[in-house]
Amino acid sequence: MATFREILITTESRLEAGDLHFGHGYLDAHDEAVALVLAAEGLNPLTGSEILDLDVSSEGLEKLQGYLRQRLEDRLPTAYIIGYAALGALTFWCDDRALVPRSPLMSVIHEGYSPWFYHPVPKRIVDVCCGGGSLGLLAAYHSPETSVLLLDIDNRALALAEANRRTQALPNTLCVQANLLATLAPESVDIILANPPYVDAEDMANLPREFHHEPRIALAAGGDGLDLVHELLRQAVYVLSPEGVLFLEVGNSAPALTASYPDIAFTWLELASGGHGVCVVSASELKASIDLTDSGSSQV
Repeated sequence: MATFREILITTESRLEAGDLHFGHGYLDAHDEAVALVLAAEGLNPLTGSEILDLDVSSEGLEKLQGYLRQRLEDRLPTAYIIGYAALGALTFWCDDRALVPRSPLMSVIHEGYSPWFYHPVPKRIVDVCCGGGSLGLLAAYHSPETSVLLLDIDNRALALAEANRRTQALPNTLCVQANLLATLAPESVDIILANPPYVDAEDMANLPREFHHEPRIALAAGGDGLDLVHELLRQAVYVLSPEGVLFLEVGNSAPALTASYPDIAFTWLELASGGHGVCVVSASELKASIDLTDSGSSQV
């Protein structure tokens, strides 16, 4: 038999030696080792140091070896192996129907959209390209008086978002299949949280193996990473309320976005949760620069 302390040390060492990419919800080998060992033993992911000198069960050790084969040989992200991932205060079901929850937009939600949204309570928040729904559900958790829509064109991702919505039991949420924001009525949204596909062709060709287990539809976005962002901006002009704001994550495609829209005053954010390529832009700033032609269809 071996204690949790011994197994955690061994597991961390094996992960460190495995030439892995970390960042799918876990910072490093230590964090992943903790997640894998606790999941293998069927323990709560918030379990603390009180178990360190207890023995790991034989069943847990056997399951852990299977987990490590998937992580080290197949390069499967840990969140997909154990089936769940945390973002902020919530934990979500996680599988290859959607990206592993990790968006730095989490910090925007935690900070109450301040100082960019000036009213105390937004009436409607939309999580567009919601994937498994983590951002929208986290927004609903922190703003229980706000109606939150989770939108995605991919029915597989939306099914995962619906499973997470049912698990979180947040009555102020709704999942809707939609092409970006096209089903929304004019001036009906106060805050848009947008983490669309934004990986450009060069970055797609050089992604670590872990990313190739995630749905390509949620990552690849053409030569400059902005294939969907152009239409998203046009639709955002149409659906944002006069005081509304768009929070947009584009990662390494930030320079391409700035170059494509030199007249828009994107504000690039430094967030507590890290990350890069996250900006905010107001409805008024968008309306001053974006053509409204063919921007929406007034449905929801």
